[in-house]
Amino acid sequence: MGDLPDTIDASRASVNRGDGRLFLMVFPGEGLASRVLEMADGVEVTLGRSRTATVTVDDDRVSRLHTKIAMKGVELIVEDLGSRNGTRVNGAKIDRPARIGLGATIVVGPALVVVRRAERVEVEPDDAPISYDPAMRQVHEMIDKVAPTAMTVLILGETGVGKELVAEALHARSERGAGPLVRLNCASLPETLLESELFGHEKGAFTGADRRKVGFFEAAEGGTLFLDEIGEMPVSLQPKLLRALEHRTVIRVGGTSEVPVDVRLIAATHRDLEAEIRAGKFREDLFFRISSFTLRVPPLRERPADILPLAAHFAAVFAAALEQPPPTLTAGARALLQGHAWPGNVRELRNAIERAVVMQSNAVIEPEHLPERVREAAPARPVVATDSLDVREQLADVERAAIVAALEATGNNQTRAAERLGLSRRALIYKLEKYGLKPAPKR
Repeated sequence: MGDLPDTIDASRASVNRGDGRLFLMVFPGEGLASRVLEMADGVEVTLGRSRTATVTVDDDRVSRLHTKIAMKGVELIVEDLGSRNGTRVNGAKIDRPARIGLGATIVVGPALVVVRRAERVEVEPDDAPISYDPAMRQVHEMIDKVAPTAMTVLILGETGVGKELVAEALHARSERGAGPLVRLNCASLPETLLESELFGHEKGAFTGADRRKVGFFEAAEGGTLFLDEIGEMPVSLQPKLLRALEHRTVIRVGGTSEVPVDVRLIAATHRDLEAEIRAGKFREDLFFRISSFTLRVPPLRERPADILPLAAHFAAVFAAALEQPPPTLTAGARALLQGHAWPGNVRELRNAIERAVVMQSNAVIEPEHLPERVREAAPARPVVATDSLDVREQLADVERAAIVAALEATGNNQTRAAERLGLSRRALIYKLEKYGLKPAPKR
């Protein structure tokens, strides 16, 4: 096979690693059911108008047997079978068999095929893609603005909305990104232990302190200290935190000397700190010190455009961890997800999808696979959801994902991205606007 051209040189190496299972996501056209096909050595997939084809594409632009995609060893090969209108790979017609790699797009008439891999995932499933909802996109724009500064940031939001992910993004996009990100949940420790964890202690400071301990402030030197649920911090500790921030020094428990620290603080809470101030539970001067810049993360019910993309993301992550193909959501399941209020926010959605992935079979998530509380919280009025609507929504989700992948692969060059997708530049611009993917104006 050495004389075959490569259509995606960099991606082919990823295919050859063999560290995951390869799949074709096939979308024959509007109104037709999508399919996910696993590829292994010796497997061949054909597309064409014939009923003998693996995937039937009933369209006048498609030949009886139009295209073949085959796995040969660790190489994925696409071949046009002498069709009238040709096969496009990443926007270009092929005239002989060619190797393809991850992310490749194959266009056969109205049909779209995308090459994907399901790998055993080592990252946390909260590592979700950037939001499609305008409310969260605004949050990301604010992150981009404040991350490079030295400002202390206060993240507000209900439990489970992803405040820690925002803190991670702030750290990663800052000049301290190469330094440590140290996290401490103020609600998880009693007052005496919280002080020792935060500021450290000297040997003999209290019973059991048999050696000096470096606190979280010192451990975050040169990086970022993230204090989650800062609203739970005891009032008695708040002056010590304020002093550490003002003087950029800490005094270990049982010690007398000041230890200089170079740390940026990011704090988060689900509480209304101004109400806590009025109730005498939070110091006003500390509030002003930590809220130099405030970011509010909206709850999931206020960002409905994120529900289905996040559900699809979590489904793919959990299925990959179980070495299963990514499941699809039926129209009924999608309607239930969109109709639920999600009081537990993204965390609740993640848990619901994890359960559904375990319960489902045949790579399809049905309403009965979702938790009872999601099913019972369905809207009072019936939701009209047909199979054709479900397919159109799935097609839109994958088309949007393919556009995002093409833009990332071409450094946001719209002309080259359009070529990869087999579109005109004008058509790509229309779809960018349709899916809310237009890049923000340069500042």
